[in-house]
Amino acid sequence: MSKNGIIFGKFYPLHIGHVDFIQRASGYVDNLYVVVCTDNDRDKKLFEESQMKKMPTIKDRMRFVEKTFKHQKNIKVIHMAEDGIPFYPNGWKLWSERVQEILLKNNIKIDVIFTNETQDVENYKNHFLPLPNFEKIFNKNLKIQLIDVNRDNFHISATEIRKNPYKNWVFIPKYVREFFVLKVAIIGSEHSGKTNLTHKLANYYNTTYVKEYKKEYVKEELQNKIENLQYDDYSNIAYEHSRRILESIKNADKLTFIDTDFYSLQTFSIIQNNEKHPVIEDFVKHTNFDMLIYIEKEIDAENKANNCKISRFDKMLQYLLKKNNQKFIKLFHKDAASLTQNYIKSINIINDYLKNR
Repeated sequence: MSKNGIIFGKFYPLHIGHVDFIQRASGYVDNLYVVVCTDNDRDKKLFEESQMKKMPTIKDRMRFVEKTFKHQKNIKVIHMAEDGIPFYPNGWKLWSERVQEILLKNNIKIDVIFTNETQDVENYKNHFLPLPNFEKIFNKNLKIQLIDVNRDNFHISATEIRKNPYKNWVFIPKYVREFFVLKVAIIGSEHSGKTNLTHKLANYYNTTYVKEYKKEYVKEELQNKIENLQYDDYSNIAYEHSRRILESIKNADKLTFIDTDFYSLQTFSIIQNNEKHPVIEDFVKHTNFDMLIYIEKEIDAENKANNCKISRFDKMLQYLLKKNNQKFIKLFHKDAASLTQNYIKSINIINDYLKNR
């Protein structure tokens, strides 16, 4: 007969300590069931007290485990809702009954429970053994096996990951990292070195970046004739720019750098069409950047008249940012030397930000 093991956990989020524990356990049984336990109220509180950039859904948390162990076919994932059960260490009776429901529903009989918490051994015995129809879901000789009690390989906890993700980045699995990635947008005046700075910072931090898609769109679709940009083109630009940002987050290392944000795109639309674009406005409201570095091009008195468009753009963009209480850090571009000066200043700004997270 097949030998079945089980592990219970919140995995909020899954970390390398969990991964090691699960992989060790999987070698002792034919099938290992990993139960992802969720509670909407508790999990919302954990998220609000964390450094996570977006709250993972139940399906996200299931996928953390499923994707991590996708090549280990004997590891199977089950969801169990713990809503309505008093928090640990209370609620053991209700929790045990909920476990029974899940196992009966999935037609699973368990031979061994794995844990790395010594106190759980007696708790499992005291609350699983008295269950009615115990032998329908557990082997009569149920074994409770302790593994890696001292966390010898990875002395890390989900609490530490939530509170200090950037210091503990090495312990966060690939499929979990995107929930902690910081989005840094480089915005500001046209021809102020934004693209140059975006590339440099991505290289410095060895991570991903996103080009300003409007430039690419005008080049490829309009043969560099920006005067042919129409109202409807802005929707295509906004959707593709957003898609590229999401893609960059999946492969980023702590940070991703974005050349131009949606406030900037909205500014272009207002200047050209004399009105806000509703599609862009939706992205403005629902896309949060962790840091905006604004490069403002200094205009000397001699050339000011010839640069009125740039000046108008900056005024409109900064008006939109301030109106929406969007904070930004302003640097200035005067000449070629500014490229290196702003590069160095940006690194210091970002490093200070990471240190204080």
